[in-house]
Amino acid sequence: MDTGLMFFRFAVGALECVVVSDGQPEPPWEPSLEDYFPAVPGDVLRDACHGRSTLTCGYNCLFVSTPDGMAVVDTGLGASFLGYGEYIEPLVGQLEGGMTSAGLSRSELAAVVFTHLHQDHSRGAIWSGDVRFPVATAFAHASEVAFWSASVDLPSAQPHLEAARETIRLYGEKLRPFEYDTEILPGVRALAAPGHTPGHSAIMLQSRGERLLCVGDTFYDPLQLTNPTWSTPWDLDAPASIASRRHLLERAADEHILIHAYHLPFPGLGHVERRGTTFTWHPISS
Repeated sequence: MDTGLMFFRFAVGALECVVVSDGQPEPPWEPSLEDYFPAVPGDVLRDACHGRSTLTCGYNCLFVSTPDGMAVVDTGLGASFLGYGEYIEPLVGQLEGGMTSAGLSRSELAAVVFTHLHQDHSRGAIWSGDVRFPVATAFAHASEVAFWSASVDLPSAQPHLEAARETIRLYGEKLRPFEYDTEILPGVRALAAPGHTPGHSAIMLQSRGERLLCVGDTFYDPLQLTNPTWSTPWDLDAPASIASRRHLLERAADEHILIHAYHLPFPGLGHVERRGTTFTWHPISS
């Protein structure tokens, strides 16, 4: 698979959309499920995985053509990234190449919407030491901006601190904090999804009776649909993240809303179905 040239076009009503991959490491570089769910007993994890030991971690950035211009929801890790080890550098940072392949121009991008400011969602916008989308206005939840701007002592937050603060600094007055249940752009609304980070947001697209729910890091793997109480070490408030996950999954299942899942295998699009108190994932093939 050529991770640098993956893009997938679709539409939500009148909103033209493109998922562009920033990368999707394949075996032997897929991360271990034990690293994502260390609190789950080994035998329980093995039974739930049915022999699988790794997680396919994609970085699926969503472009949306709105009446106010082209916007992107989350921006990947960016080029020259070594934070997970040297092996990762050629496997991620593919966003701009994918944009070119898809006919998208970074110089014309009007808006960058962050579900949250973790480095794998924000660094793609600032990795060069300057904003990569020079005319874009940036949007992040007010609590997210406040959290990363203050003293951050939580160990699991430390790897993300530099990118978050640099994003806030570089965008400056062009960073617009928002509140939940706010229409950021025409047809683009922020929904509450706190827990993973204090201002973690879901993004709902809506046009002509069609909807798409971007869930950010509400879940990393389908295992968190069949086991909604499983949290990762990066969920800063685990109980809140579980509550957000249940709420969003219930709504998506009951209202038959298409989901965009940032970290699921490319393109990260699919539907969820209720199975009692749990859920199942039905991906849309690219």
